[in-house]
Amino acid sequence: MNNVYRTSSDDIWNCLTCGLCYDGCPQGVDYPEFIKEVRDINENGDIAHKGVFNLITDLMVDLDESKTSLAEVGNNDSKIGYYPGCLDFHDMFFELDVDFKSIADSSMKLLKSIDQDPKLIQMKCCGHDQLWQGDKGTFEKLKEQNTRIIKESGIEKLVTSCAECYRTLTQDYDLPIEVVHISQVLKDADLGIDSGIKVTYHDACRLGRHMGEYDAPRDALANAGSEVVEMKHNKNDAWCCGVSSLMKCDDKSKALRKARLDEARDVDAQVLITTCPKCLAHLNCMKDEQESVEQYDYDIKDLTVFLAEQMGGK
Repeated sequence: MNNVYRTSSDDIWNCLTCGLCYDGCPQGVDYPEFIKEVRDINENGDIAHKGVFNLITDLMVDLDESKTSLAEVGNNDSKIGYYPGCLDFHDMFFELDVDFKSIADSSMKLLKSIDQDPKLIQMKCCGHDQLWQGDKGTFEKLKEQNTRIIKESGIEKLVTSCAECYRTLTQDYDLPIEVVHISQVLKDADLGIDSGIKVTYHDACRLGRHMGEYDAPRDALANAGSEVVEMKHNKNDAWCCGVSSLMKCDDKSKALRKARLDEARDVDAQVLITTCPKCLAHLNCMKDEQESVEQYDYDIKDLTVFLAEQMGGK
């Protein structure tokens, strides 16, 4: 808490679990992991958005199937799967000018363009938020059901575009397949793009500090001809969007997002790029809230959407 908000707190629900304290601790204490375990034996704290996403996840656990609204696309015979996470539910409940489904469409388009034509894997929620909110029981049910779906799919590699899904599937599941974030697939890809656009990259805490992946998104952008400029706080020193696990969307987390938007403006970026749907949602939300008093003359986009747009009709 001191590293971000400059205040101390003994409330376990105030922790962002972003991992900034871990990088700054000389003893290497894994404080986010400690918080996760302590939350498991305590009642839930403040859940953002009135807990609607938790209710959806509870329904997923009880239903035999959990089809998303995304079309059945891709190559059904492929050994590569693409998992979109909960993008369609973001579209349903976030009242923002953001098309979350376009992340899935863009990801499929990009993978197909480099001859990795995947099939869409219709899994349930990965359970990231439940795990970090202390609801380990629900998480374990989702883990069991999703593991079965993956094994029955016959895939050998699973690609996801969500930083939280990537962290969860690699660190908290025990899967017999390779799991990669799409930025790792695209980092050396020749997409035939030379955008020339000045961008800055917001490190999602789950992809960055939790998984140590800082270079792949930046490499993918640079290889596509973008000029990548760094905000004041970047890579292992990057600031969180403040709403990981859908906890505590309050004045303090909003102030954190406001500071992040200011940093992107300070480097004159044309586009702020991220790889986490929650970061995308809440940074855009804060940008909309500030329109009457602040001017942020840049777009906020997911990495895959930005790259797919540069491809145009290809």
